[in-house]
Amino acid sequence: MIFSYTAMSPQGSRLTETLEAADRRAAQRELLQRGLMVLSLEPHAALRGARAALGAAAASRPAVTSGGTTASARLTELVLFARQLAMMQKAGAALVPAVRAVQEQPGRAGWKALLADVAERLEGGVSLSDALRRHSRYFNGMMLSIIEAGESTGSLAESFTRVAAILELRARIRKRIIAAVAYPAMLLLLSIAVVVTMTTFVLPRFASLFAMLNSELPQITKLMLAASTHLQTWWPVMLLGMFAVPALAVLWARTPSGNDLLSRVVLRLPVIGKTVSAVVFARLLQLWAALLRSRVPLLEAIRHGREVSRNVVFRQLVDELETAVTEGRSMTQVLRSYPIVPPPVVAAISTGEESGRLGESMEFVGSWLEEESQSLISSATRLLEPAILILLGVVVGGVAISLFMPLFDIATAA
Repeated sequence: MIFSYTAMSPQGSRLTETLEAADRRAAQRELLQRGLMVLSLEPHAALRGARAALGAAAASRPAVTSGGTTASARLTELVLFARQLAMMQKAGAALVPAVRAVQEQPGRAGWKALLADVAERLEGGVSLSDALRRHSRYFNGMMLSIIEAGESTGSLAESFTRVAAILELRARIRKRIIAAVAYPAMLLLLSIAVVVTMTTFVLPRFASLFAMLNSELPQITKLMLAASTHLQTWWPVMLLGMFAVPALAVLWARTPSGNDLLSRVVLRLPVIGKTVSAVVFARLLQLWAALLRSRVPLLEAIRHGREVSRNVVFRQLVDELETAVTEGRSMTQVLRSYPIVPPPVVAAISTGEESGRLGESMEFVGSWLEEESQSLISSATRLLEPAILILLGVVVGGVAISLFMPLFDIATAA
């Protein structure tokens, strides 16, 4: 089947050609693999009715096809949405056809229905920010403020680029944290598996041998055998506890008192506290920089800082900064009173306030903190891995010593 298409190359030139493919989806895949942003794609005889289609951003990122609505899936969809709209706005595409183009991509039915609703409201004369505001589960206050500012200044392309940059920063940090904890988590699971195997299979066999020898056992051996007996007897309760305890801990951490205590304890932990602080401030400063560059008022930008973290200490800091700006005081005074604020952050904001270039200063130090957070996450991982290995060695070594000590005593006595 022959299709006629109009597309934009990565260099910005406009192409109008034909393509032979099995069907429309195959033609779209072929053009995406070439790195083209498709503006229209129709059977050769129906070129006149073409509409704007896929953005080139889909060529470098997989489409979300999961049926779930996890935070990771929503984040991926939002990044693609922002990047594609930014690209099509820069190419001069109208807003409604651009939203329809994103809707036509492969993806979840719920996401497609959301985009269809947004497009219908735009066609009905509603502004983009108001149309998106009805879907607050996806579009938070920060995104809406930047988009609304872009609408009022006629710079939607730049607004969507900034939204995409903020969302991509969040995605990068999330991926780094997941990658950092994946290997230690596997080691921890391996440690649990080794302990369970030794206490349920190895120790019972030695218990029978020790009973046949009828000799006095060392205290450590008695403790290990007793632990093995309890594990075999109460394993259903222990298995339930392995799932119940973390679930109850998560529920407790979401209560006001639990969140308050956990927030303060985490920031006091060595290495971890500094890492958390760097990650949160990297996101916070990049968010404020994007808002200020989008001409969002400083006070409103500060308020959106509450969306960055659930940590009580950081939210208190944002509250105090909001009060200081409302009263006409300097942000630097508040930041200096918080030990969790890295000195470069204080210096950058102080310089930005004095020079009137607060957005640029925040963006610079936010980028530096992003790199610093990556280094700190790697350092925390390097400390955690040997700690787990040492713990595993101590447990396995303790079990081995408890098993062989009676045998050594019997051999010595003989």
